[in-house]
Amino acid sequence: MSPEKYDITNVLFAGVGGQGILTSGRLLALAALDAGLDVKMSEVHGMAQRGGNVDTHVRIGPEVPSSLIPKGGAHYLVAFEKLEALRNLDYLRGDGIVYINKLEIPPLATSLKEGASYIKDLDAVLKAKAPRVVMVDGTEIARSLGDPRMVNVILIGALSPHLKMLTPANWEAAVRLRFKAKVQDAVLAGFRKGVEYAGVH
Repeated sequence: MSPEKYDITNVLFAGVGGQGILTSGRLLALAALDAGLDVKMSEVHGMAQRGGNVDTHVRIGPEVPSSLIPKGGAHYLVAFEKLEALRNLDYLRGDGIVYINKLEIPPLATSLKEGASYIKDLDAVLKAKAPRVVMVDGTEIARSLGDPRMVNVILIGALSPHLKMLTPANWEAAVRLRFKAKVQDAVLAGFRKGVEYAGVH
C-alpha cells in the first residue's frame, strides 16, 4: 500500500551520538501519541561510541504501516550538525524543509588525516542542494539558557509550528512523560525558545 494513502508526516532526526537525537524522536512520538495518532519510530546507529552518526525516523498519522522513512519521503529533516544535514538530504521530499543547528563537527577521519579539511562553504552547499533550509542558533540559545543539552528541544520547538496536528498541550504532556520533574520546566523553556525563534526566522 502507498504510504501517501495514510496522510503520514515523516520527520528524520540526524546527528552524532550524545546530541539527544533519540530523545528528540521519542519526544515527538509521545506528543503524537498524546494527540491520539499512530506512531512508528526507528533508530539507526552508526559507530556505537559517542560521536558516531545516529538517525531517528519518526512517522506519524492516522495509520502508519512501517517505521522507516523512504528516500525522498521526509517532510522534515532536523539535523543537529551541518555535515549530518548534508549526509541525509536524499531523504527529503522535493518540498521538504531541513532545520539545521549552526554547528560543525569535523568527522574523525578528517581530524586524523594531515591536510584534510571540513567541506568549504558548507552553508552554500546545503542551501544549493536542499529545497528549503532553516538555520537555527540552537547551540547559542542553549548557552543563553545555561544548559547546552537543550539544543534538541530548541530544534523541536523550531519545527513544532509546522506540525499542526500537535497542540502545545500535546508537547507539554510529552515533556512531562519523558523528563524528570526537576528539569521539566527548563525543557519547556527551551522548547518555547525554539518556537519563538521559528516565529522570527
